[in-house]
Amino acid sequence: MILELRNHRVTWDFVPETSSETKQNQPILSILITGLALFAMFFGAGNLILPVMIGVEGGTNGMAITAGFIMTGVLLPVLAMVAAATSTQGIEGIAKRIGHLPGLVFCWIAMLTTGILYAVPRVATVSFSMSVGAIGDLPSTPGSLALFIYSLVFLVVTAIFVINPSNVIQKIGTWLTPALLILMVALILGAFIKLPPVLDTPAEKYAATPFISGLLTGYNTLDAIASLVFGMIIITSLRAWGFQQGKPLFRATVSAGVVAGILLALVYLGLANVGLRIADADVPDGAVGLSYAAKLLFGSPGQWILGLIAILACLTTSVGLIGASVQFFERQFPNISRHALLVIHTVIALAVANLGLATLMNVVVPMMYFCYPITIAVIAVSIIDIFVPGHLFFTYRLPVWTAAVFGLLDGIVQGFKLAQRTLPGFLSALLESIPLAQLSLGWVIPAGIMLILGLILDKIAPRSAPANPHT
Repeated sequence: MILELRNHRVTWDFVPETSSETKQNQPILSILITGLALFAMFFGAGNLILPVMIGVEGGTNGMAITAGFIMTGVLLPVLAMVAAATSTQGIEGIAKRIGHLPGLVFCWIAMLTTGILYAVPRVATVSFSMSVGAIGDLPSTPGSLALFIYSLVFLVVTAIFVINPSNVIQKIGTWLTPALLILMVALILGAFIKLPPVLDTPAEKYAATPFISGLLTGYNTLDAIASLVFGMIIITSLRAWGFQQGKPLFRATVSAGVVAGILLALVYLGLANVGLRIADADVPDGAVGLSYAAKLLFGSPGQWILGLIAILACLTTSVGLIGASVQFFERQFPNISRHALLVIHTVIALAVANLGLATLMNVVVPMMYFCYPITIAVIAVSIIDIFVPGHLFFTYRLPVWTAAVFGLLDGIVQGFKLAQRTLPGFLSALLESIPLAQLSLGWVIPAGIMLILGLILDKIAPRSAPANPHT
């Protein structure tokens, strides 16, 4: 089966499953449920607390910061889902386009950072500190017995959801997401009705370049990378709903991404406004800010509401990330059973959650600054590839490899900052010589030039397309 978009052909490599007549007659409902599930999988710990701090610290620059945050926290993940829809193999199929070895390295980094080595342990610990830990005044420090018991239960529940991959999306989209949204709406509307906005002077990090600062803050959601990671799960779910490969599956995947993006944007705007209304309070982070707002609005029951929000938001993200990671490593290690891989994922995530994330952050944040330029470049070329006829070779490799080089520089700089060490003189001089490098965007212009060069090379020296160029 071939999906034709203008003059470009995207070949799909698997045979569609036969679905029931009921599912075939419910295209809008199935897209809506899948979009709700995708929103919930995106909406984890960082998504819950980062917009609040934008409201608290943004002050009069709040709108510009939020706009930048939505660019990388909403628009980019939606575009990533469009890119993911061009491959039936998810992130692996897309990553192969930049070369076998570079693609494999990118996949492993993406899977580990959005999975068991960072994002999953983070949602386990954050949900504990915002729910059971806050309500019971229990310590959330590494080694805490309460944290161990909670994170064990949290990850076991995650594993139960992931055991049967065929209906994970239906479970999340039908039950968990509506409950999460109802609680979120109650909190956001309560803040709008009861609390006036506080327009203070923006914090130093948001004062000079608010839009760019918001854009870089959006990196911390990891949602653009997660969108590529979730691609295979979404495609599998939509096929189970009865969407045939080709245009129907492509359009359904993109539509589900748009549904998730709209919900993310609305919730981010709402949470930023919650933060704006408690800007006069002394809150060190978004979790404390949300707790303060919940108690202010609803008294003691407010902490229970916030706890349920945190648990649902983090559980749905954990289910999506573990599910995608297990699928990926099943293909990497076919001799290991799915259940064994699920146990391995659970044990490693449990260990990292209870050993502490502080040290790991010094590795993950630089890795994030390295991965995001690569991710953005891959997404951009994948979308261009839909509309440009012929097989693209240099157009993938040149800009993405260039983005990787400059992203590595950004990662090194962030590593020095986290270690609170002064940059070496030659590195400072290099940053000053590269346009936009001081804003961690030094890769944009070089990658853009390489993109144009790649298009020219693919036009004047076209390469024969492989049998399945986009699988």
